Amino acid sequence: MKPPKASYRTWLVCLPLLSLVAACTGGTLPWRSQLGEGEGQPDAGPPPDASTTSPTFCGRGVNVRGATPPAGFCLKEYATVPEARTIAFAPNGDLFVGAPSASAPGGASGGPGAILLLTDVNGDGVAEPHTFLKEKVPAGTGSMADVHGIALGGGFLYFTTQASVWRTPYVTGQLVASAPPVDLQLPDSFNMGGRWTHGLALSKGGALYASRGEYGTCGSSLGGDISAVASDGKLTTVASGFRNPMYMRCHAQDEVCAAMELGEDLETGATEKMVVVRASTSYGYPCCFDEAVPAPGADMACGDVTLEDATFPLSDTPFGFDWEPGAWPAPFRGAIFVALHGSAYSTPLWKGVGIVYAPTNPTTHVPTQDWQMFLGGFGPAGSVLKRPADIAFAPDGRLFFADDTGGHIYWMAPVTVMAPTAP
Repeated sequence: MKPPKASYRTWLVCLPLLSLVAACTGGTLPWRSQLGEGEGQPDAGPPPDASTTSPTFCGRGVNVRGATPPAGFCLKEYATVPEARTIAFAPNGDLFVGAPSASAPGGASGGPGAILLLTDVNGDGVAEPHTFLKEKVPAGTGSMADVHGIALGGGFLYFTTQASVWRTPYVTGQLVASAPPVDLQLPDSFNMGGRWTHGLALSKGGALYASRGEYGTCGSSLGGDISAVASDGKLTTVASGFRNPMYMRCHAQDEVCAAMELGEDLETGATEKMVVVRASTSYGYPCCFDEAVPAPGADMACGDVTLEDATFPLSDTPFGFDWEPGAWPAPFRGAIFVALHGSAYSTPLWKGVGIVYAPTNPTTHVPTQDWQMFLGGFGPAGSVLKRPADIAFAPDGRLFFADDTGGHIYWMAPVTVMAPTAP
């Protein structure tokens, strides 16, 4: 499924919409949450113009000056988090952020090397940041420089480093890790392939999946993989033949998990893909780029390569994604939203960058139409928005996304979606 070049629409940030929006925020520069005031401790309070009582979400928070959301939506800044790569929600709406300090291959850098936690206790749409976990174990025996994938469930927070998957106990509402994380002692093969940016996802049924990418050429390697991770660290390969399945997520209601696979840079015939995680599947890398599409110099038919569920133009670079849970109006209800990191080879840089969406089959949750632009305006030359890295829908229906290059977390909502009232 090849998406067309789509345009995005503009709108005025605050719409009257009868009496639904009580107030529009504005008048001051967006508040920047600054980290580093102690583990588990929030920093200074929110700006005075962030309403806690507006009946709609869009009446709260701080507008992003210089950015234009789609018609009928608002765009708000939630927090400043350098090198924000991955995000995952707790059941109460607290947001975990994987923020490595190791520079990512795409150029993002300057992160704290920690898992951060963003709360919004007063409901004003602006985060209170906390450092949830910064050291893997006591006595300086392990940093979090290469933290990447994160997932929650079953009483634990799970995360990846280059060499392994870890877990630490977690209870909803907890602000700081209560115990040093436990290394699941994955086999050495998880550390092979040259990529530390693993993906991690936990299904509704409790299956934990981790991904591993690989730099390779035909005849020199078997490619990366997606594996089920047992509680004792045993890996069972589910899908293979990947170059870089860096981002994974599972559907919130159904036992469906997917990954975004990045194609071989600048190679004719290479494809960037969305794949649903299914047992005994193989996507061909490094010898095959797709079904019946061998890599240059590979002498094979590639007829047994598993067909992907959706495609993207090469170098659009699909990163994080999530499915809308049912609070938004058509055509967005139930759609899948994907962060495109853009091309590292284009002039100007980051061609294709943006957030796109597609309607999905309500049973399989795979796209049924071409990708459409949802949020544009990202870019390197004076743009407020830089490069989206991950997307997650909050339990309350808002879409949150991380900008790893710009170093921010943002959220979006339709102007008609009502905010919960205080208890």
